[in-house]
Amino acid sequence: MKTFKLYSIYLLQNESGKVTTSSLKLDRGLIINMENSKQTWLIEAVVEKDLFPFFSEVQQDDKDLLLDVVISRKDNYPATLITKVSEITQLSNGISILMKGKLVLGKDDVLEDVIEDLVADNYQGEEFIDEFKRRKADLTAYSQRTLEEIYQELEKTGDYRLA
Repeated sequence: MKTFKLYSIYLLQNESGKVTTSSLKLDRGLIINMENSKQTWLIEAVVEKDLFPFFSEVQQDDKDLLLDVVISRKDNYPATLITKVSEITQLSNGISILMKGKLVLGKDDVLEDVIEDLVADNYQGEEFIDEFKRRKADLTAYSQRTLEEIYQELEKTGDYRLA
């Protein structure tokens, strides 16, 4: 197992066919890579008390959350996880949310999309490298497209009930 500081957490939801990102105000948190064959991650996030009704409803309705998390440092690329709320604990200054999830998108997946697009656009040699560097500097556009594809795929499979 490996434990990391949870730097930030974002809720991803579908609004009219577009994936929107909502930042959850994080007081503190950690994320644990269980390093098992199921690629399980555990997240504990202490967030504002006013989020209790939302998380409680998600837990009661047995829904899944698609989250972007930034681990360790703010300049790290976010990882996308599909999670279930396991436990909610009310604290004096917030609520602690324990979630269990699986990694569905990391930086390597987005970089793979960039490379596939470059190959499809027939870039080669130095031109390929230069264009890769340019696109790599703006991974947000690729990330958004990839997130929308993942969200749609998760909905289609029927394996997940996204909140």
